[in-house]
Amino acid sequence: MKDYNEIQCPDCGGKIFIDAKLLLQGSSFNCSNPDCGASVSLSQSSYQVANNAMEEFEKLKGK
Repeated sequence: MKDYNEIQCPDCGGKIFIDAKLLLQGSSFNCSNPDCGASVSLSQSSYQVANNAMEEFEKLKGK
């Protein structure tokens, strides 16, 4: 998996692999545990805040 970050599933503790760029485009990501069914996504009201944070992070990485 390229450019994916891993977070812990809030329901079962399994792994959820997230691509930040796709998350900002509205994608959702499912828990890797097939018995769980949990997914993670951003609410539309969070897109701009998250996008601004990612832009600032990219600027810092470039320094």
